[in-house]
Amino acid sequence: MEEELDFAEIFRNLARVLFPYDKSLPVKGWMVQGPAQQVVFWHSKDAYESGEHSHPYGEWGVVITGWCDISTPEGTRRYNAGDAFYLKPNVPHASVTSADYRSMDVFFSPSHLKAEQAADP
Repeated sequence: MEEELDFAEIFRNLARVLFPYDKSLPVKGWMVQGPAQQVVFWHSKDAYESGEHSHPYGEWGVVITGWCDISTPEGTRRYNAGDAFYLKPNVPHASVTSADYRSMDVFFSPSHLKAEQAADP
């Protein structure tokens, strides 16, 4: 039986990612904070582009649904559902995703992203 993969429901008790950069992107994220890394589950119903950027630590990810084109100085490569990627520290990169894109990314930094503040009960 195939069921809808609803990250908002599955990860409802995880911290939501507060975007420090382009807030116009249609992507949502849920984060698990570790002592030396962050694991983020991303989802976007709409295709989107993330502009070129870099960070001083590595990033590993796996595409869960859809696809993602990642561009680096070495070229552009498409990653489909089930494919994993690794971006070395300080490598400039940009991405384009399909609609209904989901991934799990590990940022090898404990402070890459911030969590949204929980609403008062």
